Amino acid sequence: MITNNEGLNYGFSKRENIWREVSVLFTVVLFSYAAISKLINYEQSRNQMLNQVFPRDFAMLLTWAVPSVELINVLCLSFKRTVIVGLWFSLTLMISFTIYIILGLLNAFSRMPCSCGGILENMGWETHLFFNVACILIIIIGLILSIKERRIGDTR
Repeated sequence: MITNNEGLNYGFSKRENIWREVSVLFTVVLFSYAAISKLINYEQSRNQMLNQVFPRDFAMLLTWAVPSVELINVLCLSFKRTVIVGLWFSLTLMISFTIYIILGLLNAFSRMPCSCGGILENMGWETHLFFNVACILIIIIGLILSIKERRIGDTR
């Protein structure tokens, strides 16, 4: 830890390290689960995507693009050098998904089928919104602590 002349601590506490690690691990599990469940249940995922409000060609592209992007994100989160990029990427994805949910809840679309995989597809839209907001907060915590850790490391 870094201290100044008065002995004040400017280091990264053990508690902060645990919170950072847990938030990154949670995000890895979240996006791994989402991607793998879409790929394992590809036909269901494709049908759900085709039932979205998007044009058919765009929905077909998203059928492969979404799990691919989620897996690329998991890779970014898996390496210390790219974890901050991965957390920014995660935050962007979660905010995008959350905006889609909010627009659906505001009846901006003629229909709003769920194309989430696994246990998430059993959630109601309001529950899904709260789940996403909680995920966003966890990602923000991880991002803030990862940036803080990087800055402390740069000053050593």
